Amino acid sequence: MLTPLLTLILIISVIQSPADYDRALSIEQLVGKLNSDNPQEHAIARQLLPLKPPMEVLPKIIPALGSDNPDIRGVAKNILFDITNRMTKAEKSEKEQYINALLTYFADTSLIDLSREYILKALSFIVDDETPPEILQKTLLEPLWREKVRTALVENGTMLSAKILCDSLSLLSDEEKVAILLGLYQMEKVPCIEEIAMLLDNPMMPVKVASARVIANTGSVLYASKLLDMCKSTPETEPLCQELWDAYVRLAEKSALKGGNWDYTMFMYRNIIENCKIPELVESAIIGLGRYGDETVIPDLEAILLNSEKEIFHRAVFHAIKMLNIPSATQPILKLCSKLPKEKQIYLLPFLIQRNNEEGKTIVQNLLKETGTNGKRMFLNAFYETPSLLYVDYIPSIIETLEEPEKQKLVECLWRVIASCHEVEESDKQLMGRANLYLFKLCPPEEREMVLEEIKKFPVPETVDVLLPELGKEDPKNLPFPLLFELYNTLNDDNKEKRNQIYEILREQLATISLEKILGSISNSKNLPQFCSLAGFVNKWNLLGPFPWNTQTPFDENYGFPQPVSLDSPYKYNDKDYVWKKDVSTEGWGYVGLMGLCSQSSTDCENVCAFAYTKIEVSEDTSAFACIGSDDGFRLWINQEEITNKHVDRGMRVDEDKVGVHLKKGENEILLQITQIKGGWNFCFRLTDTSGKPLIFNIKPL
Repeated sequence: MLTPLLTLILIISVIQSPADYDRALSIEQLVGKLNSDNPQEHAIARQLLPLKPPMEVLPKIIPALGSDNPDIRGVAKNILFDITNRMTKAEKSEKEQYINALLTYFADTSLIDLSREYILKALSFIVDDETPPEILQKTLLEPLWREKVRTALVENGTMLSAKILCDSLSLLSDEEKVAILLGLYQMEKVPCIEEIAMLLDNPMMPVKVASARVIANTGSVLYASKLLDMCKSTPETEPLCQELWDAYVRLAEKSALKGGNWDYTMFMYRNIIENCKIPELVESAIIGLGRYGDETVIPDLEAILLNSEKEIFHRAVFHAIKMLNIPSATQPILKLCSKLPKEKQIYLLPFLIQRNNEEGKTIVQNLLKETGTNGKRMFLNAFYETPSLLYVDYIPSIIETLEEPEKQKLVECLWRVIASCHEVEESDKQLMGRANLYLFKLCPPEEREMVLEEIKKFPVPETVDVLLPELGKEDPKNLPFPLLFELYNTLNDDNKEKRNQIYEILREQLATISLEKILGSISNSKNLPQFCSLAGFVNKWNLLGPFPWNTQTPFDENYGFPQPVSLDSPYKYNDKDYVWKKDVSTEGWGYVGLMGLCSQSSTDCENVCAFAYTKIEVSEDTSAFACIGSDDGFRLWINQEEITNKHVDRGMRVDEDKVGVHLKKGENEILLQITQIKGGWNFCFRLTDTSGKPLIFNIKPL
């Protein structure tokens, strides 16, 4: 048994680097390894011979290509191909020398055919347009080698190869021309197109067809008219008639792809529709009008749709219309839609959904109402191909008619809609929210948790219908404020316990989440008044003013405050009577606008101030925070005791100032002075406990 150390030494010797062998072994030694019966020796030769000078190695491996030993023959072939690939990047002179050597060996008929085939394959890798063509030309004309050389020339694909094939045409019989033409059909460029065009007049139909294919592949419409005449004059009973028409169709498509004469390409498609009797090729032409055409092809498509005798082509027309993906086609197609019966209009659903506009949406909506199950299934297929948020609200109208596999298809479609919306515009958030809800209702149970995460991102009022039964499965604390808030406002006394639970969660979230962030997420809610109370905003005030105010001495003047407030009596200041504006409610989410005071008193709203007064009631003595937002400055009294003031020129931001206050059990008076330099004029005021939760209090009627 080998010791581990000896085994390791042997392994290292086997995997010795090529550089080490390169220094140690000559070409003759490596050729000896190539011709041995040892696979390990073959591997060394296979690895290192391609690194030696090619012109020295080539004559050494040519004999091995004809070896009776398939292993030696296979290694020699791979070495030949490796050297040839390397020589494709060699200097021009060295490359030419190598190609000429290969050609010489290929011309050597003393070599066995298999060796010559390997050499021919190598030539197909490396022959270029400067290669002498004579040997390949000569061998191409030999019947036993013609197909092999033709294949090699096609694989080579150079202009030289194409020219060799072209030159052989005049030297071959009509039967032999067909294979050469089919080879030229696979070439990128054909230098003898005029000669091939003349073969369209050949009496042999296979020659005509093969020539037509070559011409079609060029995309040049120079001979399109001649090809069309030949198609029209060939009897339908002729077995190769379809192949001629197929070449004409291919020529039209190649012309379109190569950016040729667009008008003539459309003319060719129209010729096919008018003259060809082969349905599948007529369908190809119709689809070509849609793929490469513009709004000018719509009358052609309309004529087919309105012709009941061409019913078999209607599906192709609808497919073509779907591919008319240009804005200028929209209105003509919408007009065409109005001319079709409802059972045909449904096939325009892919086009309408693809357009993704309001006019198309109206048509889709009407079709879903009027066309029954077929229309709804067509809508599903079109929606699946082109998922769009614009159409998610139509999903409830089709669900009932769908079989279970179709519902799963709709689930997949909704996932695609959601996945495609990387950045959702503000105007689309409601649609996105509803898309998530529809998905939640349709998806299998194992996907619901994932959908629930999406629902949290885009809450909508309808969400409560879905989430209410889910609250028993998930901790409500994990749900976002907007969802809980809408749910809270939906629950009635039958769900009092759940409502109270959500109420406490909302208060906790109000203590930990920025109020500005919360306001941004519920700004469109219809329940903003309820939010004011929930968040601790004081939402009823009595207002007095505006008073003249000096920005240089902002709080030197007390205007007679603090004093007991009598809302029913005029307030006299500087021989002028001021009347309280009573019971003013907050606006929006909880702010009070003061600009109306100026308009009522015909006063310019600059360098003025006003007072806001209210009473609240708490159940016990408590410490709290007064959270104030003001435009501009403010001064605060609680129970006729001044708490704080701030002289500032700013816009209002909710909770911008937080001031500790003490409230006694029962009634508490709150008086605010709000100053105004210029611009906007408003304030907001709310109360929280010391943990940040909204304070629970009542507004006392005055």
